[in-house]
Amino acid sequence: MAHKILVVDDEPDLELLVMQKFRSRVKNGELIFEFAENGLKALEKLSHDKSIDLILSDINMPEMDGLTLLDKIRENNHTQKTVMISAYGDMDNIRVSMNRGAFDFILKPIDFADFEITLNKAIDETIKMKEANENKKHLENERREKEELILNQNKILEQKVEARTEQLKAEKKKSDDLLLNILPAEVAAELKQTGQCQPKTFSMVTVMFTDFKDFTRVSEKVSAELLVHEINYCFSAFDDILQKHNIEKIKTIGDAYMCASGVPTLSYTHAFDMVMAALEMKNFMLNRRQEKEGKGEIAFEIRIGIHTGPVVAGIVGTKKFSYDIWGDTVNLAARMESSCDPGNVNISGSTYELVKDKFTCTYRGKIVAKHKGEVDMYFVSEQ
Repeated sequence: MAHKILVVDDEPDLELLVMQKFRSRVKNGELIFEFAENGLKALEKLSHDKSIDLILSDINMPEMDGLTLLDKIRENNHTQKTVMISAYGDMDNIRVSMNRGAFDFILKPIDFADFEITLNKAIDETIKMKEANENKKHLENERREKEELILNQNKILEQKVEARTEQLKAEKKKSDDLLLNILPAEVAAELKQTGQCQPKTFSMVTVMFTDFKDFTRVSEKVSAELLVHEINYCFSAFDDILQKHNIEKIKTIGDAYMCASGVPTLSYTHAFDMVMAALEMKNFMLNRRQEKEGKGEIAFEIRIGIHTGPVVAGIVGTKKFSYDIWGDTVNLAARMESSCDPGNVNISGSTYELVKDKFTCTYRGKIVAKHKGEVDMYFVSEQ
């Protein structure tokens, strides 16, 4: 590999001497010499030729001397080694040049044996500097590659974590949604937080039961698939109606549907909300009956019973949780349903007292309810 050397000197004879002295090394392609007569010309060459490896510069030159050239080389961030050429005895300038970053110096008149030794030493240092720079670049490239690899790995990891987090969120939401399909929101929150749910007493709750007239007889006339499909269709509609009126579904048993208003969240409109829902359910079943009979199919007739009073509410079971309510209010609500005529909404006297100003109610008298004796009952029609 050829090493390019810039010689800066205003003496034209020096160019001839240098080319003559190093002609064999020039011919072999080992050395390439460039020449400039002052510092300005040298800077111009340095700015256009980035392949120059070494600078040999005289100190005393017109237009720009060697000391100024040293300063400009440093200011312009040129990294070439600089060897200064000075007259014998000019030690002050030599000292200044060394302080300003010169690599070495040669005295005039030039001893070409010493010149070559200094030149070779400077070339060796230049090679070492280039190798060091190449190693530094290589290490820097390796560092960048490793950093980029780490960044990419981190991004991939972050994406995986993000994807897994979203997956866990989706799974948690699915789990929460499933839990909310089984338990009221407040009860589910208490259960997740404490691992249990304390039973609570509610002083005033409205409970409703519904069932279908002659369910057993009708079920014998249709296939099991059609029977389940029809029950699911009706109960799904009931679920939507309850959600609309903020009523809590408690459970279904066969064709019986049980719900309560005022649990687990207290409500001052529990009786009104329940009667409104009951009337919507009644109307839904009337429309469904007309639709089914229009197709020549057997339709269900619904009975609805409602009673208001105190209950105890809580969770039962350890494997399959179930939110339930207990108390005489529940039993009497069931009696309201069994004492109801098909296609009607039957309410007790306690419920009547809470809704009598909002609905048209027809007093049925005191009706005997199983295990309860005579109970005041009312049919409710529209508002």
